[in-house]
Amino acid sequence: MGDEQPEQRDARTDEEFTEEGGDPACWLNRLCPQCDAVPDDPKDATCWRCGAELHPRD
Repeated sequence: MGDEQPEQRDARTDEEFTEEGGDPACWLNRLCPQCDAVPDDPKDATCWRCGAELHPRD
């Protein structure tokens, strides 16, 4: 009866929820396996920070 709460809605419009592209959601597969640095170039064979071998990415 009087205990019902009105539905709360987000004030943003549908246009604000559209996808714009950009960076992937997870960069985990791009990090150095030893020190977690992000390589400067995806084609690098070794890490710029620690020198560890980087695995090729698809």
